[in-house]
Amino acid sequence: MRRHIRSRAVLLPAGLLLAEILSAQTRQAVTISFPRGGRASVGLTNGPMLIRSVELKGRPSAREIRRARHDRDDKTTLRWIFRLSNAGRRDWHARIRVRVLAPDGEVLASNDREGEVNARDWHDHITVWTRIRSIDYARADRVLIEADFYPD
Repeated sequence: MRRHIRSRAVLLPAGLLLAEILSAQTRQAVTISFPRGGRASVGLTNGPMLIRSVELKGRPSAREIRRARHDRDDKTTLRWIFRLSNAGRRDWHARIRVRVLAPDGEVLASNDREGEVNARDWHDHITVWTRIRSIDYARADRVLIEADFYPD
């Protein structure tokens, strides 16, 4: 009988640790309007992690989009700069996936990136690059942002 109690005493903490890790890793998703003005609020949270906002850099000008009508393979690289904070005592990782969608749901551009956010870091950022055909930039309607969070 004592052996049985000892084996439970060893397995219980290991099981609790595994359950904590699995429950901590979750996927959050939000769909936002395409940020034509350059900035948008995101508001994804999990535990101590928060993705506050995104800033879009590298947007093509109206002139570049007009020029792209003649060269349909012309592409633009967009930089999605996500502002994050970690209020916890441990370092966390965030994998952020960006999908630019047309009004009909067609994926125009997508990419993802993982980064570490240090404990008690209130002003960190993770940048995700996407390549989009310049002509499709004008069709972009919304952005699906998915984030996986897990402790270090």
